[in-house]
Amino acid sequence: MTHISRRDWLWMGVSGVLLGTGDRLLAAPDGQAGVKATGRESRSDDEAFERGDAVPNFYVRAVTGPLQGKSVCYVCRNGDRPVVMILARKIIPRLGELLHSVDQQIDAHRADGLRGFGVFIGPDSRKLLPQVQTLAFENKLNLPLTLAAAPAEGPAVRGLSDTAAVAVVLYKNQRVCETFRFGDERIDETVTQTVVEAVQALAEGRSDFP
Repeated sequence: MTHISRRDWLWMGVSGVLLGTGDRLLAAPDGQAGVKATGRESRSDDEAFERGDAVPNFYVRAVTGPLQGKSVCYVCRNGDRPVVMILARKIIPRLGELLHSVDQQIDAHRADGLRGFGVFIGPDSRKLLPQVQTLAFENKLNLPLTLAAAPAEGPAVRGLSDTAAVAVVLYKNQRVCETFRFGDERIDETVTQTVVEAVQALAEGRSDFP
């Protein structure tokens, strides 16, 4: 049995996973997509994650996929593979289309080891569960969608910041390569294409890190 330290437990449940600094803020408040951001504006250094930081192990409750209904650590299962991790506070407009596009890339690059999963965070998991199930059904997603195993408070919410509803985190060897953050603004085709291109680069080993 793997020993889990108290520090690791404090990171579990997505609370330590919403990566603070990110590399890009898409669908920004001024309506301009693709704006670079350090994330320092709304986060203290001890809350923020930077490119190259380790992605901690944490457990979620699987809503869809082969492990549906089980408590799973997808970070553990995916190991050193390139991974797309989607973290969401709410279901914003066209999120399903973005997830579908990411899902297609994962299927296309599965032989390259690319994997992915989504984590939804909310104070009422019973209310959130059917919304996530509907999102997966309507967009025909193979991508496993999950619910945070811990309450949506602490480092998770602080990592998202007050204005971020969704974060798309690209990592490999459990080290962050790139992060995209979204507010409540509509996700358009340009934003989706930017994320897709970054996912392709990750799968093909063309990302800046590692």
